[in-house]
Amino acid sequence: MGKLSRGFLGGFQGQMGTGYGCFWRQMDLIKAMPRKVKRPPTAAQLPVQLKFTLMTSFLKRLGRVVKVGFQNAASNQSGMNAAVKYNIEKAITGTSPNFTINFAELKFSDGTLPEALGANVVVDTPATVKYSWASAPVGFENGEPTDKATFVVYNPDKDKFVILSGVIARSALAYNLSVLPDWAGDEVHCYMSMTSADGKLVGNSQYLGPFTLL
Repeated sequence: MGKLSRGFLGGFQGQMGTGYGCFWRQMDLIKAMPRKVKRPPTAAQLPVQLKFTLMTSFLKRLGRVVKVGFQNAASNQSGMNAAVKYNIEKAITGTSPNFTINFAELKFSDGTLPEALGANVVVDTPATVKYSWASAPVGFENGEPTDKATFVVYNPDKDKFVILSGVIARSALAYNLSVLPDWAGDEVHCYMSMTSADGKLVGNSQYLGPFTLL
């Protein structure tokens, strides 16, 4: 909105319609607003944009675990931005324009807390993903028994997630995750990660493989 600076016979400052007014070198001027030109991406820009769109749309759905998992990113980056950057570099495969996500390389948590030792998944019961991991030998670096486990299961066929954050302690050594019965026969991708009890330390997320549900 323009502002009359010297009455209705004087000039105005600011935007008015498709023009804007200003006072320059003792003169009241009216200039046309610049046109917005949306140029199509160049051949070099298009693959970058496609990768960015693919990864951001996927990771946004993991927002709450990404925020925790990449909380130790550089101070000039948000956790989400750091996760997008990492996964664009490491977890996208294919050639433009047919890029896809390499689920085995996908990471939603990045840190120094020790991973779950010997982590494993078994699918031998309908609508259930059975996670297990081992206790550590005496003196072996393995975080704390009170560390919390987070589980992520992604079903590409249904394009749905099961996300359970900090649901059980490292010391439990097992967790049975329930999925919907109509996922039977679908392939799912299974992940887990560890976070300290106070939420300040995180470990790398672990990809435990694709499995076909019963």
